[in-house]
This record gives sequence, C-alpha cells and structure tokens, in this order.
Amino acid sequence: MKKLGILVVSVLCMLHSAGLCAQGYAFGLKGGPTMGLQKWNNIQTNDPLFAYHIVGFIETADEGLTGSLFAESGYHVKGRAVRFRSSVNPNTGIAYDAQTFKLKFNNISLSLGARNRFPVGNLLGNYSFALRGEYNVSSDLELYQGYEDGIQKFVFGLTVGGGFEFPFSELVSGVLDFRFSPDITRQIFIPASRYNNPYTGTQEVISEQSVKNLAFEVSLGIRFLHKVIYID
Repeated sequence: MKKLGILVVSVLCMLHSAGLCAQGYAFGLKGGPTMGLQKWNNIQTNDPLFAYHIVGFIETADEGLTGSLFAESGYHVKGRAVRFRSSVNPNTGIAYDAQTFKLKFNNISLSLGARNRFPVGNLLGNYSFALRGEYNVSSDLELYQGYEDGIQKFVFGLTVGGGFEFPFSELVSGVLDFRFSPDITRQIFIPASRYNNPYTGTQEVISEQSVKNLAFEVSLGIRFLHKVIYID
C-alpha cells in the first residue's frame, strides 16, 4: 500500500512538471455511478452491481495542442450482484422473498493515458485510452464465502473513454466522462485442486476459479486550468 502511494505521488509530480514545461496544466475531481460486471472462468453470467467511484486527475494542457497526457487516481467499487426473485415452493407452499447478494471489491486505482480533444459546437469532445493498475483495499463476498484466499491484491487493465467539457469560464470547465474498463488480470484466482469426498470416499476435482472485473462508469466533475504565462 505504501509503495502504491509513492507511485501515485511520483506520477502526479511528473505530470505536474510536464505541464509547467508546456504552457500549463489542468486538474480536477470527478465521480459518479459504476455498473460492475464480472467474467467467471471467461463466462459472463451475472447481474450488474450498481456502485460508485470518485477520481482525481491531472493532465498536461498545451494551448497549441489538442492532445494531452494524464494521470488519474481514484476509489472504485467493483464486482457483481446475484439476484434471486421471490418464489413459492410448489410442494410446501413456503414463500421466499427476493434477495440480492453482492460481491464487492473496493479498489484504489492509478491510470496513465492520453486524451485527444475536438470541437463539438460550443463544447469540446474527447476520447482517451489509458493503462490502469488497481490495489484491492477490502472486499465483501456475501455469497462466495471461502474465496477470500484467492483474491489478488493487484490487478491491471485498460480504460477506454470519451466525453465532453462544458466551459464555465476561461479557466473552469465541467466534465462529463463515459468509460469502459476491462481488467486483463484476475481479481480472484483459485487453482484446480483435488480432495477426498468424505461422503463418497472418492477423490474429486475442484475446478479452477478465475474472475475478472469489467466496469462501465459515468463521471461528472469539474476541471481547473492552470496557465503559465511567460513574460519577457
């Protein structure tokens, strides 16, 4: 955890310096809803988890260029949900209420990427691509107790996004971002193993469990532009 914090600070300082060497830099804060999904053993068969995220960012801002480099660091709740509808047992007549179980992974992220802007009427549109690393701070596995030992603390993935900037003034803008973030590495990995079934007396195989996160995020936030003016 300490190493991740040092890495975040180092990257932000690097981008801050890059912005000063150009004509300025921009920074801000954004957040919003997250729709989390998961792939279990490469099969996506689950209900979405509706959660949230909050992200701080800094980026280069050269007035003569439409492209920029950026770094983002944030807190994301990812995972999946398993929903059971209300039902009645036809044999006993017992009614069961609807239930929702959540598998939540609370992750801190660091993303490094590039963004390109283009005019859309009075607004600025943009698209971006980033490499992302995450550290799992905590988790809550309501339905899959016993999988905790398989949780991977570090995961890596990609983030592809786009959005708009709404100018409030020369130095302040609102931002609206849409992002899709698939993980490349696994959030949970439990290798296949054998065990002796005490009821049958036979040796059985527990299949490998491999879990990857996918997330769709919508962010609303504010962006501040810091200009550097050179005086002869």
